[in-house]
Amino acid sequence: PHVLSGGEQQRVALARSLAPRPEVLLMDEPFSGLDSRLKDSVRAETLAVLRQSRATAIIVTHDAEEAMRMADRIALLKDGRLVQVGAAQELFQNPVSLFAAGFFSELNVFESIVRDGKAQTPFGDVTASFPNDTEVTAAVRIGGVEASESSGDVQARVVSRRFLGDLELVEFAVPNSEAHVRARIKSGALPASAKEVFLSIRKSD
Repeated sequence: PHVLSGGEQQRVALARSLAPRPEVLLMDEPFSGLDSRLKDSVRAETLAVLRQSRATAIIVTHDAEEAMRMADRIALLKDGRLVQVGAAQELFQNPVSLFAAGFFSELNVFESIVRDGKAQTPFGDVTASFPNDTEVTAAVRIGGVEASESSGDVQARVVSRRFLGDLELVEFAVPNSEAHVRARIKSGALPASAKEVFLSIRKSD
């Protein structure tokens, strides 16, 4: 086995595991040693084989994308305790806690204090069903932040940009906030010369 590539070793290990035709298969971080491009193909092959064999598979992973790609149901654990169970879409759209939300997507997190039923954020006041003077945390997915040169909820200054292919990771400074706002936006959506822009958020994020 030591002369095989990482991908081939994973395929051999899967074949050996399925050869006895088990009813249940436990896989602990099965793709962690593979590079990203190889990981995609081996994951797809593994999923196809598991479906064909009709074996129940329990896969342990710290990779949120891997969990969403492979699982019919996800059980999210923290400190040995069950946080939430459900389909990928349910956990992503209706997280029960900040930890659950942060596991499946990167977040902008803002600390605030409730005043008259509202909490102040860099994007304006949001409704908060807590008593006055309660300390709260507001979170916005970085994929839910939209940037435009012409319109938006708050004016911001571009601090840094990182090209990631189809997307750019952009960091903004906003008034009255020490925390910078991060956003994943479509490449080319903002001109390279853009310095002052307007930000808004999609309401679902």
